[in-house]
Parts: sequence; C-alpha cells; structure tokens
Amino acid sequence: MSKTESDKSKGKQFRWSKPMSHLLLEILAEEALKGNKPSSTFKFECFVRVAKEISQKYAVDCLPGHVDNHLKTVKKEWTLITTIRAKSGFGWDDNLKMITAQKNVYDEEVLVSQVCGIKASL
Repeated sequence: MSKTESDKSKGKQFRWSKPMSHLLLEILAEEALKGNKPSSTFKFECFVRVAKEISQKYAVDCLPGHVDNHLKTVKKEWTLITTIRAKSGFGWDDNLKMITAQKNVYDEEVLVSQVCGIKASL
C-alpha cells in the first residue's frame, strides 16, 4: 500500500466533545454493571455500542477504534489527576472540577518537572 493510500485509510482525527465523553462513560459504566468488563478492558461489543450511540446522537461518524482510543486518553488523564491530587499542597474544587494549588506550590511543581526533564503537565 502506498503512503497516500494509507493516509486516506486513516481518515480525519475524531474530536470528542464533553457531552460525548460523558455519554461514553455512562454507557461503559452500564456495561461494567452488566458484566461486560471481564478483565482490565471492555468487550469489543461495548465499544461498538458506544460508537453507535454517539454517532446517532451527535450525527458524527464514530468508530469503535475511536472509543477505545478515547478511553485510553481518559485513563491517562485520570491517572495524572490522581497523581497530582495526592501531592502535598494540591486540592480539588468540586464545583469547578479542577485541581487547585497555591501559586508557589504550582510554580515549584513545574520547576521540579522541568529540572527532572518531565513534560510539565500542569
């Protein structure tokens, strides 16, 4: 397959809105309660269901692969949030749904991340 053929088969990047992400999590929570998450991941049929419902509700072309990739992104973000929240000086604003910190605590964390060569995610 030539490069142009493989580029065409990839298609455009799928963009997730907040309501789409919420729907994904709601459906996957239902599927987990039904027993469709036998191990650390969901059954493929769950991704198919999410893709179908998102496609219908939001008039987009969502595929099961998009669902799987977005779930990986959500897991990475959640891991980062819980790691930062566990550090001294960081809190959580439940109304804004965001991490809080005093400016000096934030600045120190960014400096440590830069010195250690870690990508600053704050």
